[in-house]
Amino acid sequence: MKKQLIAIVAALLTVGCSTNNKQQGDEIAACVDSLFKYIPDHAMPQNAEKYYTKEYYNLLKKAWSVPPPVDGIGDEEFLYYFIEGNDGCEGEHKITHTNTTVNDTIATDVFTYTHPSGTVNTHKMTLAKQNGQWVIADFDSTKALLKTFINNNYVTPDLAFMEVKGRVKSVIYKSKRKAFFDEQGNITKYCTEFSSTHNFNDAAFDEVDDNGDVEVQLTRDGKGYITNTYDGPGGSEFFEYDTTFMRLTLRGGGDGGYWSAAKFGFDAEGYPTVSLVESDLGEETETDPVRITYDKTDSHGNWLKRGNEERTIEYYE
Repeated sequence: MKKQLIAIVAALLTVGCSTNNKQQGDEIAACVDSLFKYIPDHAMPQNAEKYYTKEYYNLLKKAWSVPPPVDGIGDEEFLYYFIEGNDGCEGEHKITHTNTTVNDTIATDVFTYTHPSGTVNTHKMTLAKQNGQWVIADFDSTKALLKTFINNNYVTPDLAFMEVKGRVKSVIYKSKRKAFFDEQGNITKYCTEFSSTHNFNDAAFDEVDDNGDVEVQLTRDGKGYITNTYDGPGGSEFFEYDTTFMRLTLRGGGDGGYWSAAKFGFDAEGYPTVSLVESDLGEETETDPVRITYDKTDSHGNWLKRGNEERTIEYYE
């Protein structure tokens, strides 16, 4: 019985096309041969968008935007989750199709890829019809991996401003500081204790209304990071970032000749730290950094309670 099962499996693996329509199978195999060069190798290939489904391309694009290092993933390192590099050796590699399935809108092709070095890997490409053409919908079942990766690591300047990562929908502090985001990680609404809305463009500050409410002004730098906020009664705050790793490094506030700020960093062992920086009439002092204790975090790794700060975070599904 065991030998019979092995024989059946072996026979299935040698079938060139498991659909009844061999012409369709040959068409898919030819598509895979053509589309293979658009599989990411160290970076997203230029002008590759039209060769992917919109969903899969956007996932890839977001994944590559995550700054390194993130648990060994990030920047060009992410390619190792796809293929061990075709290195631009078009015409030198070899693809052998072992199993192809096709229906009206979805197709899969399992194939072996022989690198010029002699290394052989087995891969699976899923294709979908888009505008009448077959395009890449998944590769080696990485779509699910991409979603998990993005949910836990995706970051933008606006997400860094609120010290969060992932597909965040809103961050609401117990102190009434709030931020709401679109699915691309851009702030759509920002509030403080004294404001219920914000503006980026109006240079004039709106006076406090009868309800004690104002528009909080947000100022961006040339790279899109929010560097200053001002809401009248709450005063002004300023922010600095590590733009390589896209994370907040300083948050402070003050008036006149005095200001103070929390400075964030990491110690030699990689633990997050904070120190207090104060400036009084130009004389600046800084305390020794201490490790930050997160009293509560969520499943995405974002903190929910840190000292006397508490917040809730909602995510896009």
